[in-house]
Amino acid sequence: MISGSRLSFLLFCCSVLLFLFPERGTGGSPRIVGSETGRTYHVFCLDSGAPYIFRDSAGELAGMYVDILSSLGEREGLKLSLSSGDGREARRNVHLGKIDAVAGCLYPTLPDSEIFGYLPVKNLDPQNRNLSVELDLLTHRLSGKELLSYVFTLPFLREPATFFFPGREAGGTDTLRGKTVLVAAESQEERHLSGGSLPVSLLREESPRTVLAALAAGRGHGAFLGAYQGIKISREMGREQDISPLRPFPYLVAKGIAVLKGQSALALQFFRGLDTMERAGEIDRIRDRWISEFEPSVFSMRQIWNWAGAGALLLCAFLAWNMMLKRKVTIIVKEREKILDFIRDGILAVDRDGKITMINRAARTLLGLSHESVGKEADLCIPGLSAGMILAGGRPVYDHQQNLNGALLSCSKVPVIQAGRTVGAIITMRDMSELQAMAEEITGVRTYVESLRVQGHEFMNKLQAISGLIQLRRYDRAIEFIASETDSRHSATAFMTERIKNAAVCGVLMGKAGRCRELGIQFCLDPESFCCDRGGEINDRSLVIIVGNLLQNAIEALEEKGIAPGASVDFSIFDESGHILISVCDNAGTLTDEGASRLFEKGFTTKKKAELSGFGLYNIKTIVDALGGTITADYETGNFTEFTVSLPVSSSADPCLKEVF
Repeated sequence: MISGSRLSFLLFCCSVLLFLFPERGTGGSPRIVGSETGRTYHVFCLDSGAPYIFRDSAGELAGMYVDILSSLGEREGLKLSLSSGDGREARRNVHLGKIDAVAGCLYPTLPDSEIFGYLPVKNLDPQNRNLSVELDLLTHRLSGKELLSYVFTLPFLREPATFFFPGREAGGTDTLRGKTVLVAAESQEERHLSGGSLPVSLLREESPRTVLAALAAGRGHGAFLGAYQGIKISREMGREQDISPLRPFPYLVAKGIAVLKGQSALALQFFRGLDTMERAGEIDRIRDRWISEFEPSVFSMRQIWNWAGAGALLLCAFLAWNMMLKRKVTIIVKEREKILDFIRDGILAVDRDGKITMINRAARTLLGLSHESVGKEADLCIPGLSAGMILAGGRPVYDHQQNLNGALLSCSKVPVIQAGRTVGAIITMRDMSELQAMAEEITGVRTYVESLRVQGHEFMNKLQAISGLIQLRRYDRAIEFIASETDSRHSATAFMTERIKNAAVCGVLMGKAGRCRELGIQFCLDPESFCCDRGGEINDRSLVIIVGNLLQNAIEALEEKGIAPGASVDFSIFDESGHILISVCDNAGTLTDEGASRLFEKGFTTKKKAELSGFGLYNIKTIVDALGGTITADYETGNFTEFTVSLPVSSSADPCLKEVF
């Protein structure tokens, strides 16, 4: 028999042990929250301790996670069964298929390190308005087995983490480099430091409580824990004066909810509920309710009067300093505006509500706006800008070609993110006509240089032939060769200049024809071809880019295949019936069905050894579209590839009619 005193002593020891080592894992009963009816979804909460998830004095799950999930279930009509445990239990339950979701995991999920990382993971942003479409596109191609193993992760909460130091004063992060830092095993903080963000030696303890106990005993130079969790435990241990947290908290660890087994409908419900709660400020209210006790204490009246007295002495100095600062800020703002106005690119800034906060002179000129547009909603002032989409999606867009307020512009849109939230966006723009003019200028110069090089090469070859005939004293053959070459060159040149009245196009054809002769490719110009000089009706440089790039693509296709006897490039141009029709055909036959489907994509190329390729056909398509024309491709793999361009021109007072008649 056990005496009463011994029994009392044993009960006291048990209570102490329960206090020091609180219940972990799913040993306690689950807590049902949300809807009272319907299917029950099992949510496993990773044990982060108070104030996030813990068992209260009655043994029931409580904390910030519970309140958020409870509100989520009520909003979406979901019946949620909540349990908690560490990473090992989470892994075991995921493998056994006992749970539908995991709350409190790192976000974004790292597939190679997260507890359920053996599954395919898709991180989903609740700010994305097209989430339901993304889920459908994501899952409709998956097989049943794949779909059952798919994981969707959603942002859930941002928990602060900090370093704790022994003593009354906290050190700094840099003081821990190369030192020993205590962490709880299997914790998110351990995973964070294991990523190499700070070069330290990790010493793992069983729980946050044992971590702080070891720190107080001098076993480490610092500890890395959840900020509020560490403060709460240090108070409970009576170590508040011996352990100091680093403030402000240097890290925010983003936590997420992982929806398992490919349950896209459940993921969508979680997304809607979390998004609605975030917009309504409910998540912030729940967070504030649980962490208010960890905020700095209210000052006493004596402290308030002391600070008031000190503040009164500094008030006059502050007001004087403030007036001086305002003058300096005004000067800086004006200087910034002058600098931005001298930049040739248009720059426009919007706030989180999509309202214009800044627009420089170039942007005002390109968009036809004035200073009065500042403060107005950007998408209303500039239809098609889609600034709201950038703010909602949080993803940058670069070099997007748009027609805004009648101007063809190349736009880059980058969100401004602070503390994980989108607070605005910066949009830069450049006139596409300037970029196109530069490209056209480069192309024209390149064509001219190539033409000169080919002509020089041919000239040297023929001079060598003439020199050889003279050395052999075959003067009659030399004279005959000179006469034939002169007549041939004159005939070919005369034909092109007679039929192709546009000097720029004629020059490109001569250069490409010479290049074909050099490579052993037969260049065939349709004898019925005709093109007049239309002056400024169609920019010569646009025609040079179209003709030059199409011919160059044909030559390169033959080169890549390997030039064989019979290799040829056929060219024709007709200027009639209100259209300029251009056709380029090669017999390389390198175009396939796959390549044809992506032919005009920016950066796409069919060349195997391509450097800086994939822009020729894209540029041609851009120019043809701007001129209101069309470009088509006809092909038969292994036989031929033919490109046809049609450009509309004015038929009234047609200069070609004067040329012909």
